[in-house]
Amino acid sequence: MSNGKQLTIFLNYVSLGILLPVLNLILLNRGADLKTLPLLIASYSAAVLCFELPSGICADLYGRKTVFLISGACQILSLILLLFADNWIWLLFYILLNGISRAFSTGSLDALIVDQALQEKGETCLPAIAARLGILEEAGLAAGCILGGFLSCIGDSFNGNILTRGVFTTVTFMLCLFCIREDKICGRRGERIPLAKHVKRGVKIVLSKQDFPLILAGMLFTGFFLISIETYWQPAYLKISNHTEGTWVLGILSFAGFLLAAIGNSFCQRLLKKFPGRQWRIYSISRLFLGCALLVLALHKNVWLFILGYGSIYLLLGTGSVAENTLINQYTPGYFRASVLSLGSFLLQAGSVCASFFCSLFVDRIAISGLWLTAGVLLIGYTIFMTLFLLAKRTGSGGKKLEKQDFKSYDTETS
Repeated sequence: MSNGKQLTIFLNYVSLGILLPVLNLILLNRGADLKTLPLLIASYSAAVLCFELPSGICADLYGRKTVFLISGACQILSLILLLFADNWIWLLFYILLNGISRAFSTGSLDALIVDQALQEKGETCLPAIAARLGILEEAGLAAGCILGGFLSCIGDSFNGNILTRGVFTTVTFMLCLFCIREDKICGRRGERIPLAKHVKRGVKIVLSKQDFPLILAGMLFTGFFLISIETYWQPAYLKISNHTEGTWVLGILSFAGFLLAAIGNSFCQRLLKKFPGRQWRIYSISRLFLGCALLVLALHKNVWLFILGYGSIYLLLGTGSVAENTLINQYTPGYFRASVLSLGSFLLQAGSVCASFFCSLFVDRIAISGLWLTAGVLLIGYTIFMTLFLLAKRTGSGGKKLEKQDFKSYDTETS
């Protein structure tokens, strides 16, 4: 992966992290209130869900670089709206454009980088590429969160955060425009695959492997898991710490979480290198322990146990995501890669939406600890079911070992 590509990925996620710690505060400062804030958040999820799959298909049919540039243009326009917004109507337009931008950025540049790496080095580079992308993303988010927390202390309007993100987004746009090239992936002009045929062929690809649909479906449970953590870890921590350390500790913990996720990415790469073909086993074990870590967090009794559980969750998230992405990219031919990555992101968002409704309905009845126990048990249960189901299928069809996944070469140009 060239330095230009790595810098583009890194700065894109730094840009995302700059607003992440204070976005709700910015919305409240610029016209939202406690009644309209949940509606704005729901509108963001709706925009991402509506445009996730179409953006992935467009990336495969018309070019990944083009789709990523569209994402950047939408993001710049949304930041201009946010900068001058003074009521919730303008904030709604910002949220919708931000959601569209997020949908168009998901998987587009990743798919381009993975395809080019496969053409240059072959299928055995997939674990390394998946780990490198994960490290760049998590490190970028961590750096962005730290920078965003510092900028939020300058004044009370958060203009510094908005303008700085605008600068990073513009730099990322220009880097992609001038430093990243893309070869044609759908044949010559006039030979582009029709949309219906592209979708039909994609369905066959997803169903071609016994574990492929189950891995994708597992992202629903990961999304449910993540939103239950991200929504409530801050008030839960402040409650058990009795506010003695101050809210600045939340920024440090958020940074540490992303850093541990990056360490998990690197650790998984080493595991896959030491145990080639064992990506399924690493994926299932990490997801199993991930659910167990949330159970520990739900039953916490003191601050240090909470920090241990929180850190373990992000370390295991990073570890499992590399194995998961390796499996997904291994099974996906180049001409359909962006569509599948967008499908995975769509399922992740769908799980998040389900978790939001569930948490809203039951948080008063079972408290935060009950929500975390539910999410942990669901993830553990699905992982065990998926593993046992596939073991039974493989045993019944000849006893082929589940964890041994040989790489299959795909023709990214004409398949």
